[in-house]
This record gives sequence, C-alpha cells and structure tokens, in this order.
Amino acid sequence: MSERAKLFTTGGSQAVRLPKAYRFEKQDEVLISRRGRQVILEPTRRRWSRAFLDLPGSAGEFPYPEEPPPAEPGPDFD
Repeated sequence: MSERAKLFTTGGSQAVRLPKAYRFEKQDEVLISRRGRQVILEPTRRRWSRAFLDLPGSAGEFPYPEEPPPAEPGPDFD
C-alpha cells in the first residue's frame, strides 16, 4: 500500500518529508537511484573510520570490496 509524502524546497534543492514509518534511523545520508519512473532511497553502508584503517594489521591485510559505481541518471521527465 502506498502512502503520500510532502515535497518542499530547501536551499535550491527539492526535499521529501518522510512519514515516520519510512524514516532512516541512524543514517546521515542515503543512496538514491531510479528504476523507470520510481525513485529509490536506500541506506548507505557504514564506512570504516580512518583511525581504524590506520591501525597496524587492519586495512591493508584484508581484501575489501570496491564501492559500487554511482547510479546513472534516469530519464528526464520535465
């Protein structure tokens, strides 16, 4: 079942006021992509802190996966 969300402008950007049931808890940012006419918001994965990565025996010794490429822009419906 779909719900409605309010759109507004802030600082020259369009923003969405998410209903409580759709909040991203403990997230500072989200990933955004398009699938056809749908706009999809997904939580970002946490990154390792620089202090942890600089510890001896940590980052350089483990094979970390590459970050996914940025999403390609979808069609312009304007």
